[in-house]
Amino acid sequence: MDETVIENDVQDDVHTPDPEIVEEVEPDAEEVEDAPQAEVHLIEEDPAQAEIDRLQGVVDELQARLRAVSVAYQKQQSEVTATRERLRRQAAVQEELRRGEVVAGLFEPVENLKRSLNAAKKGASAEDTTNGLELVLKAFMGSFEKLGLEEVAGNGAPFDPNIHEALTTMPVTDPALDQVVIEVFSTGYRIGSRLIAPAKVIVGAYQEPVGEA
Repeated sequence: MDETVIENDVQDDVHTPDPEIVEEVEPDAEEVEDAPQAEVHLIEEDPAQAEIDRLQGVVDELQARLRAVSVAYQKQQSEVTATRERLRRQAAVQEELRRGEVVAGLFEPVENLKRSLNAAKKGASAEDTTNGLELVLKAFMGSFEKLGLEEVAGNGAPFDPNIHEALTTMPVTDPALDQVVIEVFSTGYRIGSRLIAPAKVIVGAYQEPVGEA
């Protein structure tokens, strides 16, 4: 076969497209215009839902804070309870020690009193019994003084309703004895500023002597 004829046939095959193929590849302009267009929908945010979400976030944050505060409060209450219990135990120990000191201070006077009573039962003289009881009283008062007990002012002291209990009044002609303790019926005692027992006293009441103008 002639080479020129073959070359021309090849060029015709390469550059001459099949009309049927062109029709299938290139759509008709009217079909393109009539084709349905894809619709694009924009989703708008709901303002009410956005506010609800914001408020829910605030509520969640507040609840978290509340839980944190609650935990801290419970921890603090536990510490306060533990501190109270520790102080209560310490106070109980101190009270027990104080009572032990009181009993120890009174033990010897009580024993002396027992010995005085036994001596009186065995026929000791009145003088010996009196001397023994005076020693017992002195021992008791010494023990009380170690505990801080002291007598309140008695005879000759100005009457003070805070520490004295007036049983009655006694007329006096000396103005200097007006509202002054004349006699002590029962001694009063105190520890520091705390009154243990008021002194029961008779108080002078000034009266102008009869016959004086």
